[in-house]
Amino acid sequence: MSEGRGVDDERLHEGPAGGARGGAEAVDEKRRKVVQWLWRLPVIAVAAGGGYGLYEAIRVHFRKLEAEAEPEFEARPATPVASLATFAAVWDSAEFELPSAAAGEPPTPALAVRLPGPVPGGIALDTGLNVASAYLAAFSRVCTHQQCIVSLNRDVTAINIGFNHQTDSPALTCACHLSVFDPRQGGKAVSGPAVRPLPRVRLEVRGDQLYATGIERA
Repeated sequence: MSEGRGVDDERLHEGPAGGARGGAEAVDEKRRKVVQWLWRLPVIAVAAGGGYGLYEAIRVHFRKLEAEAEPEFEARPATPVASLATFAAVWDSAEFELPSAAAGEPPTPALAVRLPGPVPGGIALDTGLNVASAYLAAFSRVCTHQQCIVSLNRDVTAINIGFNHQTDSPALTCACHLSVFDPRQGGKAVSGPAVRPLPRVRLEVRGDQLYATGIERA
């Protein structure tokens, strides 16, 4: 009997200590798991960032949208752009503002330019001998990336180096984030973060004047 009580007493003494040790081990195990997840978080963040960067790179470089072959225009008040004499040579241009269709909204900055060949959405001027001699097109100057204002850049070297886009012709460029749009391709974004082409502006000839009468639907 005394031996049984001795064993029981020993177990009673060891019981709380053993329970404490077991509890400490459980806490340590939880801490180890937390630490394991904590060091994984930067790895997960880097992987997620790399995945998003890859997606953006593919979208920006390989998923640029083509200009529609037959653009649909939203009517705007007829606006004089310039006299036809303004476009005597290829790459001659004129900037203008196209009024909004809704009262109170700001006008759209735009640009008309004479191009070396026909483009969808542009017009051809005839010599009177049924031979097209001049091709004109107009575009919104609002960049489709973050709404900065684009300009016609005739400095091909600057486009090649400063905008990191190899070309042998002038282009519409955005100085904010270095997007480049090719008017010969209907305003398509060909370099930089912009993906969508510039909206085209509908042109009409009235006498010896060029008018803008609409803008491509978004």
